[in-house]
Amino acid sequence: MRLTRVDRRVRRELERAAQVALTQETIARALSVPVAELRAPTRRRAPVAFARQVAMYLTHVAFGFSLSAVGRHFGRDRTTAAHACRYIEDRRDDPKFDLMLDRLERAVRAKPLSGNIQ
Repeated sequence: MRLTRVDRRVRRELERAAQVALTQETIARALSVPVAELRAPTRRRAPVAFARQVAMYLTHVAFGFSLSAVGRHFGRDRTTAAHACRYIEDRRDDPKFDLMLDRLERAVRAKPLSGNIQ
């Protein structure tokens, strides 16, 4: 069966949404914050905001999402995604933080998406 252009676009968007959900769930668990808090439309407390910034950064870096796409998937604006990426990148000078981020990046890249999207 051949997929139409619209079908391929819908499938790609579903895959991207699954990648974001996987990243959010991985980061929420690793940083001990509730995933619902991570997905909340408001800022929340500092540890949750930080976890969201890490998830936004990894979505951009590990999966190659544009900053606009990252913002859209996280219910934020492109400039918020850009700020998160700059902030996390600046923290990578700390060797311990850099190691943690490398491990998280490998974890989100290695996890298969739940089920096949058909």
